[in-house]
Amino acid sequence: MNKGFSLIELLVTVAILGIIAAIGVVALGGFIGSAKEKQATTGLSSIYLAQEEYRSLYGTYYQSASNCGSSSNHASLINTNLFSNDKTLDETSERNYNFCIEYLNGSSSSFQANAYALDSSDYLTITNTNIKRKFKNNNWSDGW
Repeated sequence: MNKGFSLIELLVTVAILGIIAAIGVVALGGFIGSAKEKQATTGLSSIYLAQEEYRSLYGTYYQSASNCGSSSNHASLINTNLFSNDKTLDETSERNYNFCIEYLNGSSSSFQANAYALDSSDYLTITNTNIKRKFKNNNWSDGW
């Protein structure tokens, strides 16, 4: 009487486990991506609210740069000037997005805040009129 599993039974088991693992990795990647994006949208929403408070105090919106770009990371400046040194936006080297705020049309009466993904060319924006847009896969879409 033989005890144990045959080679075929072991191979089938390993193949099934491999398929389950592959499905899990794909699903996990989607969850991680959406969590990173949610972190950016929360940061932009916080910037919007802080900008309204800043404007009520100083009569103008705050600007972190005159021209934002994907390499612009002004999280530290924004945290200092809009959030009273609270670490609302991630400033660490493990961050997922770069943040920047610029005036629209050179006017301090309107702004656009941007969150640029570090691992792609995607980015998110919000304006002083609370218009939210997403640039993903080389296409613009309204809302987040």
